[in-house]
Amino acid sequence: MVLRWLGVRHVIVFSEDGQALEGLRRSLRVFQNAWATHFVETAGAALQVLMEHPAEALICDSRVAGVEAFRSEARDRWPAVVRAVMCGADVAAEQAQRLTRLSHQVLKKPLIPGQLFDLVERTALVLATVRSERVKVVLSRLGALPALPTTYARLSELTANPNASLDEVASVLEQDPAITANVLRIINSAYFGLPRRVSSVRETVKLLGIQPLKNIVLTVELYEGPAAGKSAKALQLDALARACAMRELLGRTPMAEAAFAAGILADVGRLLIATRLPLDMQAMTSDASGRAREVIERERLGSTHAELGGALLSLWNMPTSLVEAVTLHHSPPDAAATANVPTALALVCAIEEELSTSDTRRSAELTATIDKLAQLFPTVTLQAVRRQLAPREVAVA
Repeated sequence: MVLRWLGVRHVIVFSEDGQALEGLRRSLRVFQNAWATHFVETAGAALQVLMEHPAEALICDSRVAGVEAFRSEARDRWPAVVRAVMCGADVAAEQAQRLTRLSHQVLKKPLIPGQLFDLVERTALVLATVRSERVKVVLSRLGALPALPTTYARLSELTANPNASLDEVASVLEQDPAITANVLRIINSAYFGLPRRVSSVRETVKLLGIQPLKNIVLTVELYEGPAAGKSAKALQLDALARACAMRELLGRTPMAEAAFAAGILADVGRLLIATRLPLDMQAMTSDASGRAREVIERERLGSTHAELGGALLSLWNMPTSLVEAVTLHHSPPDAAATANVPTALALVCAIEEELSTSDTRRSAELTATIDKLAQLFPTVTLQAVRRQLAPREVAVA
């Protein structure tokens, strides 16, 4: 019989390997005062626990029979529960890709207790601070939360190894001709202004380096993937312009690549709404009241795209600075005192909104915010940032 715990995290670990479960039971015992960890060997038992408890995480062995069908059901019925899959080295690449699409995180075997602890606690923090009750309602309406883009995840895993070669990175991309074509199209667009045209992935890696390439892959997978739809086109153009503006502010610092990624990810919450709640997105876009976008979103959805985006990035295990930047990009802290990724993104988004608003009162509010944040970047002119935010098309390769 499953007991009920109060005030603790509920974590479900599902494997048909009893010996492996016993090993995990021993290694996770250190968390017993904070966690109610349910170790189950059947899909029925896992589903029963999910029905009885507001679980924070479901950790599933990739070798479970029918694992994809089970995880698909869990995804559809409990979209806000973080889903992780434990994979060994023997898992075929094709199956690993399918599991990645059904999970928020892929954990390598043998499972490291601290890694699992960080995953669950980070999710709980999001639930406590970003996901208000109203946000939870929005997330449940959105259905299954998307997993981290597949090729970007593979590149991140590969480049975590300091010995990874440029050829290995290029090989990952070359396995997906569609992504390769779109990466080259963006690289050769006006956004990058390269002195010569680039015609291959390997040439791109050598010219730009690995981290910038990862950010472009992320752009392609988010805004041009099969789930993106037509509504993502305008969002992609905005994201690229915003990322280039971020590069203008922090491009000469160690934060350059994180800044570019923040520009790409700032409106991932809007992308989520556009693809999962298109009627709501259409209604909010056509609102002619002149109010701030986040005011309209909170009125209609009970949450903002910034909060939804921050929740999603937390599930994707993105760096804390990116999560903070995306969550606060329309509400910078009053005591902002340093030039960093969150303050840079807040400045860029304020300028972006200033350029598009027709409301005099809102424009005055944005000007005050811009003047305050601009003081943190004394070596950069606002005209240079505004130039990057000017509308541009991504040329077709």
